[in-house]
Amino acid sequence: MAYKNCLFMLCMLGLLLSCANEPVSSQSAGVTSVSKAQVLEGTPLPPEAVIDNKRSMIFGEGALWTGRVEVSSKLSADEVVKFFINQYPPAGWTFLSSTKSQSNVLIFLGKNRTLTAELQDNMLGNGSKITMTVSPSAQK
Repeated sequence: MAYKNCLFMLCMLGLLLSCANEPVSSQSAGVTSVSKAQVLEGTPLPPEAVIDNKRSMIFGEGALWTGRVEVSSKLSADEVVKFFINQYPPAGWTFLSSTKSQSNVLIFLGKNRTLTAELQDNMLGNGSKITMTVSPSAQK
């Protein structure tokens, strides 16, 4: 009986995970999707990253966008931390701090914005989830 319950739960989890992400170009219910072009200028994403449009909301575009973007990556959370540490300073972001617990939290300061990135490994151990929050900064 326990075997059937485990099998059922794994099937349900697989079904949920397969529905979790939409391609970057999709649109739903008249809401414009978040595109990589809106996010990529000034905030690099790991290779093959996929933006979850249902969990993302941005205002503006280009180097001035603000908001929250949720991204799935094939890289582990530790690999994404290295990506951010290596790629964000050349893109104009100053690394301020990091915290590591169940998730990694990185904070960067840009020209007029602050970026907080929370990085978590996926539950099944394949890839990670990145939640980036970018907001205007009071510092000049």
